[in-house]
Amino acid sequence: MKRTIILLIALFLSVGLIWAGSGKGEAPTGEAAKEGKYGGILKKAFFAPNSLDPAFASSITDDEIARYWGDFLVYVDEGLSADQSRSLAEKWQASADGLTWTFNLRKGVKFHNGEELTSKDVQFTFDRLRDPDLGAATVAIYASIDSIQTPDKYTVVFKLNQVNPDLLINLGDYHAPILWSGTKDPNTQQIGTGAFMVDSYLPEDRMTFKRNPNYWRKDAEGNQLPYLDGIEFLFLSEASAQVEALRGGQIDYLSYLPSEYVPTLEADPNMVVYQKASNTHYVVHMRSDRKPFGDVRVRQAFRAAIDRKAILEGAFEGLGVTGRDTPMGPAYADFYLDVPELPRDIAKAKRLLAEAGYAGGLTVTLTAQQLSPVPAIATIVKEQLAEAGVNVEIQLVPSDVYYGADNLWLEADFSITDWGSRAAPQNYMALAYTCDAKWNESHWCDPEIEELSERAAVEMDRAKRAEIYKQIQRIFIERGPLLVPFFSNSLWGANKRVKGIVPSGYLGTAVDLNVVYFED
Repeated sequence: MKRTIILLIALFLSVGLIWAGSGKGEAPTGEAAKEGKYGGILKKAFFAPNSLDPAFASSITDDEIARYWGDFLVYVDEGLSADQSRSLAEKWQASADGLTWTFNLRKGVKFHNGEELTSKDVQFTFDRLRDPDLGAATVAIYASIDSIQTPDKYTVVFKLNQVNPDLLINLGDYHAPILWSGTKDPNTQQIGTGAFMVDSYLPEDRMTFKRNPNYWRKDAEGNQLPYLDGIEFLFLSEASAQVEALRGGQIDYLSYLPSEYVPTLEADPNMVVYQKASNTHYVVHMRSDRKPFGDVRVRQAFRAAIDRKAILEGAFEGLGVTGRDTPMGPAYADFYLDVPELPRDIAKAKRLLAEAGYAGGLTVTLTAQQLSPVPAIATIVKEQLAEAGVNVEIQLVPSDVYYGADNLWLEADFSITDWGSRAAPQNYMALAYTCDAKWNESHWCDPEIEELSERAAVEMDRAKRAEIYKQIQRIFIERGPLLVPFFSNSLWGANKRVKGIVPSGYLGTAVDLNVVYFED
């Protein structure tokens, strides 16, 4: 509470304003104010961003930064469902045929520049994301949208060319915070309606955010959110340095906690570790349009040589569940194909390699980013494949190089990519596993997968859709281009003074920081 009083006085004396520098916001009242929830700068750390334009977000940092300053037409909650209370659309409805969706916007919501949110801003945002000339991967996600209409200032109508059972959660995709329609370059103009406004940006060093005094959301007692005065995001290139900064008090919160540090933080009385099961996974992709992985027998041999449980235990402290070499895990409930883990079979792996013409062995380069637990996964995969006669040479690169301008992750023959959890499995198909997918890192083009994916995208009957997804998973297991050793629990670390953290099953970055506060 002392922090809040001091801040208010300083602001009043300096610019003659009442609350956080605008005079238009609401001063905190009610139980939240009495409990001293308001005030403080939340300090956190992670790697520097690759892109500040949400349309091209490809890293954890990119996503998280956009969530500070932006809001979503539809908010995807901690359980992967659409949450109206946190959405810019206060209500929505679909036509009987499912081809017309009408969204009614909240009135009085303001962008950081003072402009009111209108239907034109929503139209601008999604027309941009589905523009093929922009070159963003989101074109595939929004392919079912035929047109976006704005009959009035607060109404947006999406006309679909086919039914889409995932439309609501797709509108809450992490690439889709609503932009002000006057934005010329989102990479330099972060003008949103979110709880925090960009205050300063020093590339490769830090980015700071200040409280939006006119934010539209309220807590359960009617108090204006957020509770925090701001956020300071430090860019640290080493995971160990991030954890030490947390333990040393230089930062308060980590939205991405490497698993090897969990025991250390759990033993520290000043720290709290949060975790939640998710569909986050690490894809060891095999580029299927070139040798040696163009031969399905080589891909099958690599899968036969892998011990997934050993990788989960050795690289991620066992904090997750083993995978089945598909992008769909148990988090998807009835969509998941629950079959036994493929047993390790070195003899089978050697036989398949011999049949493919590699009886004398094979040498491949495994490109791995310097992001925990990727180096550990790479090392264990190298050791396991060696028993089958495969020599793996590991090439470690920084994350910003892996996902950088040269798109190394899309060009490498054999590499490891961290894939965050998506609210629906269809997004993985649209983004990476159909022939023309923008992020098809394995360069796999399977006609049967193509046909099944098209069917799954429009199937409104959940039971029928579940069966289609299980067919897709069977094909991945039989002839796919992936090793997916495990699905990891999302892990967060925080100082015990930080309260209000609710772990999300969507993305590690999707924690609602608007309700986070410091306990004195």
